[in-house]
Amino acid sequence: MNKRGYLITGILALSTLVGLANRPANGIEDGKTFPPTQTTLKVVNKAKTQKPVTKTATIRVEGEKSNITLRLYEQSSLQFSTYYPANYFVSETSSSGEGTGVRFIVNAGGIKNDKAYVHFAFMNGMKNIGQVKTFVNGKRGLIASNGWRVVSRTQRVPYRWAKEKISFQQRKGNEIIQGNVYLGEYKGKAFYVISHYPGEYGDGFGPREALILENLDFAR
Repeated sequence: MNKRGYLITGILALSTLVGLANRPANGIEDGKTFPPTQTTLKVVNKAKTQKPVTKTATIRVEGEKSNITLRLYEQSSLQFSTYYPANYFVSETSSSGEGTGVRFIVNAGGIKNDKAYVHFAFMNGMKNIGQVKTFVNGKRGLIASNGWRVVSRTQRVPYRWAKEKISFQQRKGNEIIQGNVYLGEYKGKAFYVISHYPGEYGDGFGPREALILENLDFAR
């Protein structure tokens, strides 16, 4: 997926949001992407933050515990921050008049896989959790337009910002894609998060995804 196409997975026709009346939710139509005007957003000067630039966490993968180094990510205009496993993900940030997207893409061993990511979407038209739900669950919403099959929904989510978790699957040829959509509202921000990865990534992706999600914070 090219860099300009992934900005905000799920742009769709919701006039109450951003007036994109004729665009599908995933920003792709017949293999074509809608290119937003992209601006690289500056990460705040880490010398000015009180959070450490790195910290250590413990994860369990296939029954084995291991210590990994997490790197601080901060986005200045949103006052958004989290930590991510630096040896497993690479971060990318883009924005347009429609909103801001932050994506952590699997880059294990220096091999980038655009099919495996954690994506935060902050749409300018989303002001509350009700609008997020409409955007995600509508007839032409995020889930429907991407062809994802919902396998479960729950409001019992271990992250303080998450109001609902929707798990999905999708078959693409011989490959099974799976993931989750989280509906979030926290400190005055309404947003959604997508985790998306090939099924064979499951054991290693999940624990690392959780580290990004549990460390999410806003300065205000």
